[in-house]
Amino acid sequence: MLRTLYLKTIRDRAVGALIGVSSLWCVAVFGMWAYAGLGSDAVSFFDEMPAFYTDLVGITGDAGTAGLMLSMMFNFIGPFVVAGIAISMGAAALAGEEGDGTMNVLTTAPRSRSRLLASKGLAALTIAVAVNLAAWAGYALSIVAFGESTDAVNIGAATVHVTAVAILYGAVAFAIGAATGHQRVASGAATGFLVVSFFAAGLLPMIEGWEDWAKIFPWYYVKGAAPLANGTDWAQVGVLIAISAVLVLIGWALYLRRDLLAGERSIALVTRLTEAERVAKVLELLRGTSSTRGIVGKALSESRAILTIAGGGIFAMTVVMGPLFTLMTDFIGEFAGAFPDKVMAMVGFADYSRPEGWYHGEMLSITVPIAVAVAAISAGGALAGEERRRTIAVLLGSPLSRAQVAWRRAVATLTVALVIAVAVTAGISLGNWIAGLGMSYAHIAATGVLVWGLGAVLGAAAFLGAGLTGVPRIATGAGTGVAIVGWALTAFAAVNDALVPLAHVSPFYYYTWEFPLDNGLYWYQPVVLFGAAAVLFAAGVAGYVRRDLKG
Repeated sequence: MLRTLYLKTIRDRAVGALIGVSSLWCVAVFGMWAYAGLGSDAVSFFDEMPAFYTDLVGITGDAGTAGLMLSMMFNFIGPFVVAGIAISMGAAALAGEEGDGTMNVLTTAPRSRSRLLASKGLAALTIAVAVNLAAWAGYALSIVAFGESTDAVNIGAATVHVTAVAILYGAVAFAIGAATGHQRVASGAATGFLVVSFFAAGLLPMIEGWEDWAKIFPWYYVKGAAPLANGTDWAQVGVLIAISAVLVLIGWALYLRRDLLAGERSIALVTRLTEAERVAKVLELLRGTSSTRGIVGKALSESRAILTIAGGGIFAMTVVMGPLFTLMTDFIGEFAGAFPDKVMAMVGFADYSRPEGWYHGEMLSITVPIAVAVAAISAGGALAGEERRRTIAVLLGSPLSRAQVAWRRAVATLTVALVIAVAVTAGISLGNWIAGLGMSYAHIAATGVLVWGLGAVLGAAAFLGAGLTGVPRIATGAGTGVAIVGWALTAFAAVNDALVPLAHVSPFYYYTWEFPLDNGLYWYQPVVLFGAAAVLFAAGVAGYVRRDLKG
């Protein structure tokens, strides 16, 4: 695999991609297992759902149990995972080499910049396509394994649409990375575009007169032509691929005309902005430059950007949800009541007519876990980041053992998760007070403890991957895999009681199963969450101490 740059890039990125697609396979199996009991009732189940929902996700009653599983995989979890892999590949393809300081080595070889870009870009494209093909095969096998038919669903057509959209997001990251040489800028901008597209494609079609504006966002084409029911719309796919090609060409043109970087440094735009005193204060907060006050302080200072964005964002959202509930109480109750229980199970049977159920369904089921997962997994994987950046030798030059360095990184991961939990607790409390919702503040505090515990487990999973391998993408993949599979187990256990015993291994079970906003804290919940995190941290430290470090 080292004979060519193309093959080396595929080798370096294959494990992370495999972890992501394996998580999708597990979710598909759990989904089929959960809905397998419906059998012939699947048609009536579809008939119970509002027409706007079935039109939105592009499924019909004829799709049966397979349609239920695939509508979730192709309209929510699947595109997020495969697009995330494509963005990671695109951002790291060229900008990652410059950030790591390895671009100098590549450019000394007898190959042009254009050939280098072509090799890296083709490797990213290969993995993006391979991931989607593997997901397609996994979905089909999971359906067949449960004795269902794939005749009423166009898995291949939906896969083509998702692949085209994922390639476009990857092309955005690739072009920005090629133009700037900064992996974090490329990854952040492309991920932000992905999130905005997801919400815009879902919300704009519901607003009269704004329907057509949704078409400018790539996510719209995941389901805009209802490929699961109607097959591939080759015109849409062709436009998406053409736009991706144009983005790559723009990135290529800018890449040829700039000086390459040898390690991360501030870009010219940031340099100019820091000359403005007001802007400089904000950038100083987000930059996350390393503190010299110990390893924990250094780790926390490096996490300032993600803590500011994730913590600040989730605080603002949880505050706003309080007054929003008072404005939408009647509408939300009728809206949620239009869905059958099996759909509401995805948000834990939240009672939207009550503020506790509103917060549980809208914030605690998906949004809050995403915020704490992103921050904690990033902090947990930072142990491997030190090896990748070749700064681990500096840390180990201090009068601390290798185990002490690792344990301080573990403490930093717990602290990052705690910050997000405090933001959630404060946001819900403030929203509760402003809107006069009357929720128990003790139960809100209990919810914050469980958010902290969930983040601790996910961060510890990433820490274990970092400690055992020293590879950041494997660490991130481990934490993300636990998050995806754990969420799916708990969500589907609400649909099928047979999955409840398996759900006990998921951290999400101890986080939301007992509705902490309604019932407060049970003693076993924090014991299991923090106990599991302690075991994972200890295993990560043991692996870190016993292996040869990289870099």
